[in-house]
Amino acid sequence: MKALLIATTNPGKFSQLSDALKPLDLALRSLADMQEADATEVEENGKTAQDNAQIKATAYAQQLNIITLAMDNGLYLKGLDDALQPGIYVRRIYGEGNYPRPSDIELLAYYSGLIAGLGGKANGHWEFAVCIATPTGQIFETTLIQPRGFVSKPSLKIVSGYPIESLQIDPKTGKYIAEMTNDEKSLFWQALIGEQLCTFVQETLERISDG
Repeated sequence: MKALLIATTNPGKFSQLSDALKPLDLALRSLADMQEADATEVEENGKTAQDNAQIKATAYAQQLNIITLAMDNGLYLKGLDDALQPGIYVRRIYGEGNYPRPSDIELLAYYSGLIAGLGGKANGHWEFAVCIATPTGQIFETTLIQPRGFVSKPSLKIVSGYPIESLQIDPKTGKYIAEMTNDEKSLFWQALIGEQLCTFVQETLERISDG
């Protein structure tokens, strides 16, 4: 079983990627599992989601001597002025700096207000930039674009680290993503990005092994 580090301490993101990669026979680890390695936190100072994914993947692969996958997200809402588009600064609602860092409740309130200003419902998409890096400096990248629907009225349930799931509805079931059971959410992420992500990861790991 091949080991793969997911470069995040966010339990929501790790769960999301674990669900998407479930069809593959991989031993997935998060940065939270690697605390004993005394890794230096990596500053995400790129201009694009692709930049940030590469920065994280390469830095942690070299620091921790393990093949590493990093994913960075960008969010774009139809009808929203360009100046207000979250883009890669989804959590930086107080400016482009890292601080003050909003709580999940603050983040949820902010995006609920944005969507309310668009009429209470909005279409948009997430951009998932994915990078896999090896300790020897190999880099493999892809970008996944996924449309999504948003509502301004939040679910009463909040997923730690992923509060915007409380504003997203599964179009097939009409259910908030935040209210899905673990099994439902696993199937949702596999259907959403799983096939494309699994293909990219499997082909990349095969290329690394062959190289």
